[in-house]
Amino acid sequence: MEILDILIIGGGPIGLNCALEARNQNLSYLIIEKGTIVNSLYNYPLYMRFFSTAEKLEIGDIPFISTAPKPGRQEALEYYQGIARQRNINIHLYEKAE
Repeated sequence: MEILDILIIGGGPIGLNCALEARNQNLSYLIIEKGTIVNSLYNYPLYMRFFSTAEKLEIGDIPFISTAPKPGRQEALEYYQGIARQRNINIHLYEKAE
């Protein structure tokens, strides 16, 4: 069994940002997510728009480029899921923490 410095419950924007920061601090980590990456956003209404600007939704100093002043659900899903793939985030999907 691997011993980790940090166990992160939830692979949403905050969980992903915690993982990026753990990596920056050379800490071992694992995210456990009960669904897909940013599962809560995945379940938002299809054409939902955020109240916040893209700049306020950024994590890990990674620019969030949006076609509109306030991004929609699909743009946010692509942004956060792209970060998880590109940064090779250590995440276990479809596992529940009990």
